[in-house]
Amino acid sequence: MIPLLFSDPVGDDYGLGYAYPRAALFAEAGFADLTGFEALHRGEKVVLRVRLRRYLNPHNAPHGFSLATVGIYIHTEPGGQEELPGAGFKTPPGQGWNWAYLLTGWKAEEHRPDRSVQAVSVAKNGDWLELSSNLPAGDYGYYVAVGLYDPFTPWHFRPVRPGGGTWTIDGPADAPAAVDVLSPSQVRAYQSGILPPVRAIQNRIPWAILSAALGVLFILLAFRFPRR
Repeated sequence: MIPLLFSDPVGDDYGLGYAYPRAALFAEAGFADLTGFEALHRGEKVVLRVRLRRYLNPHNAPHGFSLATVGIYIHTEPGGQEELPGAGFKTPPGQGWNWAYLLTGWKAEEHRPDRSVQAVSVAKNGDWLELSSNLPAGDYGYYVAVGLYDPFTPWHFRPVRPGGGTWTIDGPADAPAAVDVLSPSQVRAYQSGILPPVRAIQNRIPWAILSAALGVLFILLAFRFPRR
């Protein structure tokens, strides 16, 4: 397995220009702002790590935050379920999820498309939430979405409705419930409703570009300063 590490821009936790619910509980910004995601192997299993900009915990939830919900959906083999439950996105055709992890301030669960659910452990490690999965090590595609915690919905993503309300997010009808997602083009993902997966190969592209650029630079320097 190739370790995977992605950063996500700060301050993009508003979906398609959503307005948060009007209750004072949601007035402080950043609690649903995804800033990093990492997948690495520990032994024969995958460890999933998520970083949020702020960890607000007005309800004293045991995991150290109580206003956000995190969904991690993983494509491990052809096929899978193409609806990302809770988040409200679809995957590209044929790239559905085969494993999923739901993380809130109160629970961490492993979900499978057959609706089986199993509790998993989660710990706060510095600025990261670290989840120990049962997923075997491998190179997979990952969908990561963050929403506002709602205790009354099945996947605990607070819904979006035109006009919003005291406890409801204000946004377009049928818009995704996630307010932040891990994507190279978040705007395109929200406009299309399709969230592409992130993969380890994407992490290698910048290094390849850097290596090529350095090679060109060395050639230019060789011509500019020939040996005597």
